[in-house]
Amino acid sequence: MSDIRQRLNKLPKDTLRKIATIYGDTDTFYATVYLIARNEHQCRTQPIPGAEQRLNTIRAYQGMIRFMLDEEGLNGKEILEAIASDYLEDFVNYREQDFGMTDEEFITIIKRIR
Repeated sequence: MSDIRQRLNKLPKDTLRKIATIYGDTDTFYATVYLIARNEHQCRTQPIPGAEQRLNTIRAYQGMIRFMLDEEGLNGKEILEAIASDYLEDFVNYREQDFGMTDEEFITIIKRIR
């Protein structure tokens, strides 16, 4: 388990409750942010139609997540960067994470982020 995953599990109870209302638990929160980082990386490195618009949408969701974390007294930027770092480490080492999350579940969570 990465350092950031361990840190997420040790967050204050109120913060864990807030995360649970949107994501279900810290593992799903981590998976969601990880998958957003993966989508951002793919948009930046692969010729995807509408990549710039997708990047703008991704940045907007990252901003909302960061704001929610900052509101909880956490360093949202640091947390998002740590999870993105986990993704990039997996990418350069040809590892692929399977979080057991369907596309529909991911989209449902994304829709709850505000």
